[in-house]
Amino acid sequence: MAVQYEDKYVTVFQSALHQTTSTVAVTKDVILIVDPTWLPEEIAAIQEYVESVDEGQRKYLLFTHSDFDHIIGYNAFPEAVTIASRGFVARTGKKETMQELQDFDDHYYIQRPYVLDYPRIDIIIDYDEQIMEIGDTKLTFYLAPGHTPDGTFLIINNLKVLICGDYLSDVEFPFITHTCSAYERTLKKLETVIFDKEIELVIPGHGTATTELKEMRDRIEDSRWYLEALKKEAVSNEDYDVLQAFVDSFLFSRFLSEKHNENREVLKKELEREQAEHQR
Repeated sequence: MAVQYEDKYVTVFQSALHQTTSTVAVTKDVILIVDPTWLPEEIAAIQEYVESVDEGQRKYLLFTHSDFDHIIGYNAFPEAVTIASRGFVARTGKKETMQELQDFDDHYYIQRPYVLDYPRIDIIIDYDEQIMEIGDTKLTFYLAPGHTPDGTFLIINNLKVLICGDYLSDVEFPFITHTCSAYERTLKKLETVIFDKEIELVIPGHGTATTELKEMRDRIEDSRWYLEALKKEAVSNEDYDVLQAFVDSFLFSRFLSEKHNENREVLKKELEREQAEHQR
């Protein structure tokens, strides 16, 4: 599995599929594994790395959200203490997610050395700025709805690292399966955290990690612009040419155009709900 970023404490692995990232952060107190994913040999490479840095630290396994590609490596780390949001635990569509997992492996004839399962969570994130302190290592968690209802992002305070799940990607615009308004609020939260906490490394769930403050700012502004343009198009009920041009500017525009159309449908339903509430 490719390593796209590495420093003394943090290693970011990148899958061949959707440029999905899996992160391992190592301190003298903890080994934190985030969203280990996709192909068996890719997950095995993460396992081997974790074994190589294991000096008896407590292992933690964070799931940033419940999309099946982010939970597929759950049972590869049975010794780890699991972490996710309350929404992740309470999700009603677990059977559908499990079916997606099984369908993926069936479609590609994949056999894994562990059983596929929806993660059982030991530590539940209930609110913003929920803190875990393990020795000298401080972890701060935030709820991050928008992409999904059950998202979470994490700061490793001592390292000034932000692991943000499926936000702030350089290969995707926002994918909305929850609501546009929640996504906008999470973007604002991410912006505040990046600048208030002086974050030095941002790791998205898909695409490239960045240490450049300007790049962090650009990703926030691009995401915000996309959501505002999506709403403008929906309200005017006319195609917004510059928005389609933005979508087409991405490298994988054929697939992303499908996701853009899905976003349109999600926003349409959101606006219809809002209108119905106002008419009550």
